Amino acid sequence: MVKLKQITSLDFKRYFYLVFFSNLLALFFLNDTTSFNLGLLSVQSLFYSINNLLFVFFILFETIAAYLDYYGLTFYFIELILTDITNLNTEFNIYIFFENFKYVIFFILNIAALFFRKTLFKLYFLIFKNKKLLSYLFLFLLTFILLIAYKVKDSNNFKVIYERSINKIHFIINGNFFRNDNWYNVSKNTIRYNKNNNKFSNFSFEKVLENHNEFQNIFVIINESYPNFKDLDLKKKLSYALESNLPNTKILKYKKDWGRYSTQGAEKNFFCDKKGTFNEFKLHLNNFLTKNNCWINSLRYRHNIFIHSFDKSMFGRNRYYSEDNAFFNEFYFKEELLNLDYNLCDTNRHYVGICENEIINNLLYKVKNNHKKKLIIYLTVENHIPVNIKYYKETICQNYPLNLHPQFCTLFHAQLNFNKEINKFIHNLESNDLLVFFSDTPPLLAQRDRIHFEDHIDVLIFKKKF
Repeated sequence: MVKLKQITSLDFKRYFYLVFFSNLLALFFLNDTTSFNLGLLSVQSLFYSINNLLFVFFILFETIAAYLDYYGLTFYFIELILTDITNLNTEFNIYIFFENFKYVIFFILNIAALFFRKTLFKLYFLIFKNKKLLSYLFLFLLTFILLIAYKVKDSNNFKVIYERSINKIHFIINGNFFRNDNWYNVSKNTIRYNKNNNKFSNFSFEKVLENHNEFQNIFVIINESYPNFKDLDLKKKLSYALESNLPNTKILKYKKDWGRYSTQGAEKNFFCDKKGTFNEFKLHLNNFLTKNNCWINSLRYRHNIFIHSFDKSMFGRNRYYSEDNAFFNEFYFKEELLNLDYNLCDTNRHYVGICENEIINNLLYKVKNNHKKKLIIYLTVENHIPVNIKYYKETICQNYPLNLHPQFCTLFHAQLNFNKEINKFIHNLESNDLLVFFSDTPPLLAQRDRIHFEDHIDVLIFKKKF
């Protein structure tokens, strides 16, 4: 039986043992949580390892928080369960419990390490004093590592693990040694982000653009993965870059739900709001628009131009111009823009496209310079995740929430710069021009990381005051 004195007593040997062991187990079992995006050694473990009761409580707290972090939840979820236990989907919760059972193993091994530390110390001295046992252990570990390496050496997983390990080593060497526990991060999310989960199902492009005939040029910019942070300071900085110094411009702001079919869903939603099916849309654009009597048909009389900084083969967007009686009269994809001497920007890992600033500063001005009424739809690709990470020295990147994920600060700065370019373009709009700006989706990172972004899309309409 464990004596109360054993639980409450304090000694430095036990203290350093608990700090070391809890962080070692976290490295093995919690390495996929937000906490390990921050560093290696838990700051909080330096405090709760002082006392055994505190240690048990916070290890349990950390285990629960690891589950919440992984699924992008806050402690409001616990409140929901405590309010009414029937809110739990038993079958699903059993599934997620076992899907990340390693979090439970983290808890069990920490408790075992606490109460069986004397036995573990004896085993440690037994192995390291016995050269024969030590050699057997070394051979076992070496064989195990070689087998694992052989099994995954030709797989994509090996490359991913290698890249992550190298990036993590560089990250720690650059001074990111300490981290906050998941319970600390989830608590902060709970305080910062309210429970509001509004839906904006009544939004309609047809309604907000019903007076389109009065405009000579209608520009539509669909921004790939706009990082619409919940953090008010970051939100204000991005908004200021986009909306500042536009004294003669009327800005209309709306909110809408985002299409669950990613970028193509956003395009479908713009063309026809919620009419028709996604399968119809992706098979044949013209048939889809005609069959569903889409509002955008009222713009067919215009000279319609589609611009995308990536390949036309992506999601079969060549159908936009190749069909009989195609909706778009003119198109510019990556291939056409390269032939016009535009440059590539490798801002993300998988979708290397034309530099967006060149399209904003050159192409958009060129296509508007004729006397026809035009609809110009421009779809970006630069912010598509995963982005190529850039390391910024500004303090803002070391602060919550940009310090929680390697991609957050890069996404923020890329969007900040792009917003500034759009702002310049809006400043130069004519009095009979209209610009519609919205995102396809929030950044589709892991579910635990999406908690830091709004789960809706902001739609902004800029028009010069007459």
